[in-house]
Amino acid sequence: MDINAVITGDLVKSRRIHEGDMDTVINSLKSTFGDINKYLLGNNGKFEIFRGDSFQGLVPQPELALLVSIIIRAKLRTFEPSFSSAGKRNPKKPILHAYSDARISVGIGKISYNGKTIAESQGEAFERSGHALDRMKTGNERLAVITPWEQVNKELEVECQLADVIISRWTSTTADAMYHYLLFEKTQQELATQFKITQPAARKRLVVYGNVNSINAFINRYKELINNPK
Repeated sequence: MDINAVITGDLVKSRRIHEGDMDTVINSLKSTFGDINKYLLGNNGKFEIFRGDSFQGLVPQPELALLVSIIIRAKLRTFEPSFSSAGKRNPKKPILHAYSDARISVGIGKISYNGKTIAESQGEAFERSGHALDRMKTGNERLAVITPWEQVNKELEVECQLADVIISRWTSTTADAMYHYLLFEKTQQELATQFKITQPAARKRLVVYGNVNSINAFINRYKELINNPK
């Protein structure tokens, strides 16, 4: 089966992002899409932002769609508010609850029409991704994967819930370390140099706070299921 992946997402509680910060969040998200396309997808993907706080991506390599989704969420969770609710510069940093995050649904399936833009395109992958995101808006889920295979869906539903618990606890510093590790494959020493911390501190961000081993296990299992679903 010739399948693709479609990623559909929207910013969670985007109204709480101060208008002075929204440009920074959106522009960085666009930059992230460009880096994902360059470093992971061989410039074969498509990404678009619409309605100001929603986005969609077409990933021709469906086995990479989960990794792409986690990288996007990691990047969004790195942001810290520049302003308080009163519109004043805010020196305080959030401890647990991220300033920005996203619900992301991955739909796997055929693409019946690949238009010049994602908005013009159609197919099973778009339908699955869009319907899954609509269902997620009624609950607290922020990660979902829907495939053409029922047994695969049952397994991924559980694994997405467990992974979401981990991702939703990433602080901005942990998310930043995970972002550079997952997208650019930075080593612990390279991360230590970049963030001007010790190598043990970089390891703690990845292993202790980021639960990188569990995230990697999930990503690898997802790839196995997509490449050999039966």
